[in-house]
Amino acid sequence: KSGFSLVMNHPACVNEITLSLNNKNARTKALVLELLAAVCLVRGGHDIILAAFDNFKEVCGEKNRFEKLMEYFRNEDTNIDFMVACMQFINIVVHSVENMNFRVFLQYEFTHLGLDHYLEVGDLHCP
Repeated sequence: KSGFSLVMNHPACVNEITLSLNNKNARTKALVLELLAAVCLVRGGHDIILAAFDNFKEVCGEKNRFEKLMEYFRNEDTNIDFMVACMQFINIVVHSVENMNFRVFLQYEFTHLGLDHYLEVGDLHCP
């Protein structure tokens, strides 16, 4: 609990955790997403997470926020743990917002990056 409190009070820490999504290990990426989802659910956490992904966009040279996350989601389709963590994270980011207009905006961000198409096509390679 005290560690989580320290993370919440130090936004640069969340930025560094978010940048850990660049790790090659799918399990590490899944754990990062689980931690970020937990931060998102705490009061004030949603803003911290969005700011961290804005930072990620800038540092990693993304054109759109969440671009690399979606790239990893499409490319790690054999790692079920990562895919589940990714979908849980996306659901929490989008649906933990009370403002419906903002929720639609967040949904559009992921739709724009191809999430809906990817899920509709059923391009998942599950065993």
